Amino acid sequence: MDNLEEYLCFDKPVPYKELEIYPVKMCDYIEFHKYVNCLLLDKNSIPDMNIISMTYLDYIFYLATPKNSDEEANLDSGIYLYLLLMLLCMVLHIDKDDALNKKLIVFDKDEKNDRAFIQIKGKKYYGRDFDKIKKIIAEQNGVELIDETIQKEIREAMEKAQEYKMRQNAYKVCSLEEQMICVLISTSLKLEDIYDLTIRKFIKILRRVDHKLHYEIYLTAQMSGMVKFDSNTIIHWMNDLTKEDKFDDVKVGFEEMQNKLNVDKK
Repeated sequence: MDNLEEYLCFDKPVPYKELEIYPVKMCDYIEFHKYVNCLLLDKNSIPDMNIISMTYLDYIFYLATPKNSDEEANLDSGIYLYLLLMLLCMVLHIDKDDALNKKLIVFDKDEKNDRAFIQIKGKKYYGRDFDKIKKIIAEQNGVELIDETIQKEIREAMEKAQEYKMRQNAYKVCSLEEQMICVLISTSLKLEDIYDLTIRKFIKILRRVDHKLHYEIYLTAQMSGMVKFDSNTIIHWMNDLTKEDKFDDVKVGFEEMQNKLNVDKK
């Protein structure tokens, strides 16, 4: 399923082969974000070609598998299979007890080619299928997957640059509870309505409310004649807020700093 626009726009479950993948609601936000960690492992930053060449699903199996006959499976790593099971139950609307007792979701490996697969209601899904399912879950629920096109060291440095910029601006994102209160007092929604929103819609509403407030403040200030902003400051509140590059606001400064460091080293 390549074109997700209609499904995302109207919070419809996304069909993938025999599956229907549902967006998660705000009432399950905390639980979902515990489970979704199983999709955020930085596999390709491990300097091992055997691991890099694995599918993501094979890698999760690899983490939970004893490396020799005397070694027990790593419990900390094996937890990712459990998290994946719980995540799939949540997004596929499968009862957890049924998934376990009736074996509606089974993790296994193909004996012929040693490929990991997930069997869901009798149908097998291999690594490539899982990559697509993973992408759907991320897009449905506003989850940023690791950008493997950016080197790990550079990615971590830019994340630190973002944190530094936020500290300089005395900006700290409030808690989830406070974010829901922000939406509550800025819209006609009741708390029960907010709990029933999908996570994706909640994130978009929160961003749009914040953008609309700033637009109105800047516009009112300029219309008073006391101050004048450049054309990039007052962006209409219905403007597209899509951000193609999450590091766009720090990338220029970071690159300048890197260039300066390289010059100093010479």
